[in-house]
Amino acid sequence: MVWRESAGVGAAIGFLGGMLLLGVGAAAVSWGSANRSRRDVRSVVAAAEAIGRDPAPSPLDVDLRSETAPLVQAFQNVQQRFSQRVQRLDEKCARLSTVLDGMEEGVVALDADRRVLLANGASRRLLQIASKKVIGRPLLEVVRSREVHAAVEQAERGASLVETEFEVGGDPRRHLHLRAKRLDGRSSLGVVIVVDDVSKLRRLENMRSEFAANVSHELKTPLASIKAYAETLRLGAVNDPDHNLTFVERIEEHADRLHFLILDLMHLARVESGKEVFEIADFPLDDLVEECVDYHLDSAEAKRIAVSVEPPETRLEVHGDEVGVRTILDNLVSNAIKYTPEGGCITVGWRGDGDAVLLEVSDTGIGIAAEDQERVFERFYRVDKARSRELGGTGLGLSIVKHTALALGGRVGLESRLGQGSTFRVWLPSANGSGDEFALV
Repeated sequence: MVWRESAGVGAAIGFLGGMLLLGVGAAAVSWGSANRSRRDVRSVVAAAEAIGRDPAPSPLDVDLRSETAPLVQAFQNVQQRFSQRVQRLDEKCARLSTVLDGMEEGVVALDADRRVLLANGASRRLLQIASKKVIGRPLLEVVRSREVHAAVEQAERGASLVETEFEVGGDPRRHLHLRAKRLDGRSSLGVVIVVDDVSKLRRLENMRSEFAANVSHELKTPLASIKAYAETLRLGAVNDPDHNLTFVERIEEHADRLHFLILDLMHLARVESGKEVFEIADFPLDDLVEECVDYHLDSAEAKRIAVSVEPPETRLEVHGDEVGVRTILDNLVSNAIKYTPEGGCITVGWRGDGDAVLLEVSDTGIGIAAEDQERVFERFYRVDKARSRELGGTGLGLSIVKHTALALGGRVGLESRLGQGSTFRVWLPSANGSGDEFALV
């Protein structure tokens, strides 16, 4: 009986001990699981805080036995997708920045408060934005142009597209064309400004207008003279033996002037359009200069002008079109004779200059003022219009020289002093050099 009671007590003690061990084990397991969960939560929190600094995902140490393992894995998947989107946005922003910086047009984007959201390099140059940091600053602090602010204000008031043109200072002054458009959404998102430099276009338009006016004038003058002499002959002068031949000669002179003017215009148009056919070959300048001087010798001797030739010590050859170079030289020598007073002198020389042959025609003529030297190669531009027409010039000779030289891969230059004379220079590709550096200078 005693033994049975002792056995029952031992079983109870064993049962209680097992339950105690089971409880301790369960507590240990629960504590370990809670610890892993806390570690996983701390990892997730640290990764979430790091996203603001670096969106690139960093691997998380996930314990698959943790209760929070699915949450950690879901967060890591979201983090990877977020990183991929940020990377794609960065790539798009980089491409957009490259495109905008490569544009010749200036682009400025403003928010609803007229603060600068974007400004590419061209806009800084065209609108003369000196500050390096413009993003986030008010437009009024960045751009001082009244025209720009007026266009932005008009666009904000609801105009679909605002366009205006204005000039900005500098050397040289620029003519700008501006377009401003409001960005519409649920509320006004701001304004986008696009600026173009149209200075060259406006200069070309002015040159075209001047050219049309000059051509009309140049054609009208000889035609009016021809008509006047013809009318005089018709009204009875044809029967006047003392004057009728003189009138016919004047008609012939003005007809020749018209003829040469039209020929020069056609030649210049072909050269400028690239339709003039050149036969490129290597040839020496010696014979060409000698023939040109001989051709103009009578005109020079009639004004008692001495013409001298200064060849180089070594024989030089030009890589170009012989007829084109003859046209250049003929116009330069003819011009020198026209504008050199009696008793003056003209010198024609040439020499090597790097990969080019430098052709020079110098005179002791009337010279050209500094303010006229930049325009003297323009069509119909005359320093002394009355004198030029009196001498029979068409006003196209130097323009033909310039454009022919450019078409042959060369360039032109001028050095002159008013009342002392001029030196016209033409660089032409040498037969011994590449001549690449002279193309379309």
